[in-house]
Amino acid sequence: MKLRILPHDDFCQAHIDGLVSSEAWDEVLKELELAIAGASSDRLVVDLSGLVGWLGLPERTAVGTLMAARLARMKKVALVIEAEKISGVVESEAQRNGLDLRLFPSYDDAVGWVVS
Repeated sequence: MKLRILPHDDFCQAHIDGLVSSEAWDEVLKELELAIAGASSDRLVVDLSGLVGWLGLPERTAVGTLMAARLARMKKVALVIEAEKISGVVESEAQRNGLDLRLFPSYDDAVGWVVS
């Protein structure tokens, strides 16, 4: 998986593309954590529309836990992903671990929520 950070005034913006796997998520979230460490904003929008593949329930749970740990400095995190890939597992696990994370099929809706 590949990470790109894009400058934005109101929030941090990232794009993650590539083939999904538990190991790839671990690596890309480490990169993202470092990339946002010095950011002035505590709000993050991550576009995941370029991801290829699906994870099983245990792997999605693990990704939610990883996101909560790696993105803990963020006040709000919005993920943009295809509607059919939203199952609630990543979101509920991240929230259970203290991260205010929500998934959206629409970029505009994600931005609207993260800056509200």
